Amino acid sequence: MLQHVGAWLAAKLATYGGTYLLAPTPTPSGGGGDGTFDWNKIKPDPTAVPKSDLFYTLINGALFLGVAAAVTGLAGGAIAFGIGPIFGAHIVSDRGKSMMWKASLVAIIIGSPVAIISFFMKQ
Repeated sequence: MLQHVGAWLAAKLATYGGTYLLAPTPTPSGGGGDGTFDWNKIKPDPTAVPKSDLFYTLINGALFLGVAAAVTGLAGGAIAFGIGPIFGAHIVSDRGKSMMWKASLVAIIIGSPVAIISFFMKQ
């Protein structure tokens, strides 16, 4: 079977003259007068991104939700920490204290990158 395929391939290559095997010749496109690419026209341009304000809106919304979740966790932990000993449920008090620590850590993790990046952007 492979002999038939080889014979067929040889016949087709002879018919087409091997034009499909040749590498295409490159054509100069744009840029300088000598046909080279003009690298001076390439620069980062945030205005070229379509609807880039949508990206900033989504990021600001995600940051707001993160901060709101951290504040809610802090308030819930404080309530559990304060009410736990009143009802004699010390495990609730301990869990409330750990919830406050975790919420504080989450608030620091969410808020720190924004402050650090804005500090370096202003320098």
